[in-house]
Amino acid sequence: MSASLFQFYRTFVPTLRGLNDPVVLSFDNTTFSKAYATDPAIIPHHFIHSGNFFSPPYSKKPELRTKERILSLQEKLVNNRTDGLMTLNVPVNGDFKTPYWKHVKADRLKALETSLKAALWANENAQRPDLLYAGFEVGTFRDARYIFERALNAGLTKLSAGFGLFSRLAKFRSEDRVRQFEVLGAYNQLLGEFGGARFHASGGSSLNALELLAYANVTSADGSSAVIAGLAYGSVLTASGRLVRADKLGEWTCNCEFCSDKSPLDALNELKRSPEARVRHNVHMVRLSEARINDALENNTIAELTQQRLVEYDKQDLWRCYAIVSEKLPRE
Repeated sequence: MSASLFQFYRTFVPTLRGLNDPVVLSFDNTTFSKAYATDPAIIPHHFIHSGNFFSPPYSKKPELRTKERILSLQEKLVNNRTDGLMTLNVPVNGDFKTPYWKHVKADRLKALETSLKAALWANENAQRPDLLYAGFEVGTFRDARYIFERALNAGLTKLSAGFGLFSRLAKFRSEDRVRQFEVLGAYNQLLGEFGGARFHASGGSSLNALELLAYANVTSADGSSAVIAGLAYGSVLTASGRLVRADKLGEWTCNCEFCSDKSPLDALNELKRSPEARVRHNVHMVRLSEARINDALENNTIAELTQQRLVEYDKQDLWRCYAIVSEKLPRE
């Protein structure tokens, strides 16, 4: 993966033969993860997570999710297409219905300090410390500025943060997105002093946010919306980044790799009939977006592309996020 380019990793990973797009693997030493990491027929570039603390078994048995166990199992999956390993990211507590920014500062900082200690330990003990991304769960600008500066000063030049956890709750969805970009705004403030840093945004990476992430100097991100939309909601991504129900479409024109070798009618019928077809189409749409982003990064036109796409998306909260990463930063 080029240091100058933006990489997107697909999460919630069904095995799709022949697709070979970058994916996220859990650290768990499961048959599924091992197949992805060892089968030459399907081996894609991948980013290995530290496990979802908010879902079973870790929500019920958090003792299974230790820095030692995570690193040990991650290293069993490492191969020449492993792009990164996320270190233990510690949530504020087990209350996943209260956003981080609503917890008291002492509790927030305690969790961040624990995450930093885990990252420093992994850096000392990993067989491949060059792959490590220090993982954090952070929800405010000041907290992010504090912990990222400490990590960078300690020589941890690859950072990661979990996003989107509270977007699952409708009443916090808009603010959760804005808080995500406040965190990225803090990272951007530090880039001038710590050149060469990299940032992985885990979650919170819907298609209409990808340009914003790249504009915010995020170097890689992951998300599940392309997969879940196709499987659970029967939806397909359009060129403008909108999700529409396939069974509501009366006509269809698409130039993605999946649709372009079919007639419009055949492509539409396949998208209506097959969940896998919808996922493949959605993944190809993400790839097209990623290609546009990397072309803009190489030509120093990412700001123009981001503005163009925000006009198409027409969402006020995305414009707020753009203002934040344009250095109109919040005061707390």
